[in-house]
Amino acid sequence: MATLLKQRIDDRADPRIAAFRDVRDADLRGRDGLFCVESPRIVHRFLHALTAAAQGVPCAPRVHIDSLLLSPDTDASLGSLLKALPPACAARDPLTIFLAEEHLLSELAGYRMHQGALALGVRPADTKVTTLLQSLPADSDLIATCGVVHTDNIGGLFRSAGSFGGVGILLGDGSSDPLHRKAIRVSSGRVFSVPWAETAALESDLQSLQNMGFALIAAEDTTCAVPIDEALRLPKIQSAARRIVVLGAEGSGVPAAVQSLCHVTACIPMRDSSGLLHDGDRPSLNVATASAVFLHGLCGARRHAGTRLRGRG
Repeated sequence: MATLLKQRIDDRADPRIAAFRDVRDADLRGRDGLFCVESPRIVHRFLHALTAAAQGVPCAPRVHIDSLLLSPDTDASLGSLLKALPPACAARDPLTIFLAEEHLLSELAGYRMHQGALALGVRPADTKVTTLLQSLPADSDLIATCGVVHTDNIGGLFRSAGSFGGVGILLGDGSSDPLHRKAIRVSSGRVFSVPWAETAALESDLQSLQNMGFALIAAEDTTCAVPIDEALRLPKIQSAARRIVVLGAEGSGVPAAVQSLCHVTACIPMRDSSGLLHDGDRPSLNVATASAVFLHGLCGARRHAGTRLRGRG
């Protein structure tokens, strides 16, 4: 088990906790290569995911814990999980746990949303697509994003992926940082359990994945789009070993060049039941909500495929 070193903090100017002070994401990324996890529930999920990965559960990318800043009550509630933490989870030995009263945590962090728990993690060195694929079961699907810049949407996408399972996330073309403090919070800590990767060459990677047997589905509402249930029943989609749903930014959507790579463009059927939308305006979902609908469809398609394959045996 990891060696734990507990140190009491009574002064917000204490140099030992400089990395926790004000907890600005840009500073953490640029200065120390760290990210911040906040609240007992999310820190608990972070620690659990670290332990699972160290015990052999496939996960990508691998992250490590740098240090924690906890209230005494939170330290007690997380005690058994911390004591069971494998040494491979910590970035250094011993793992330091700073203890401070909640009012001091608020002064240090600059806000009260921590609820008595802050943890710093070390950003991963490897966020490559190849590593993502190695960590996924052979029948897992993918969600790919194009320019989804809002941290709330990235967090919501990870939360949905963590709920439906069987999927990894490929973040492309300027999509927001999944280890941004708010994205971690909105994801409810699922960024640590859903495998993901980043790419600066999404089109090229999608072509390579297509050559590996993935079927590509563009999630976009166009004149040629088919409803998602119909798209998932198309022979070229059903016969594929795995599928990728490509989601675009709310304003610009999936770029035409990316759509041209896809086997089909699929939409979520909607209607203006109130009649209050003006001409040219259409019902729409934000990308996080749309991702949940597509993930639900993929989940059902995997169950259907499994039933069909078992029936052949």
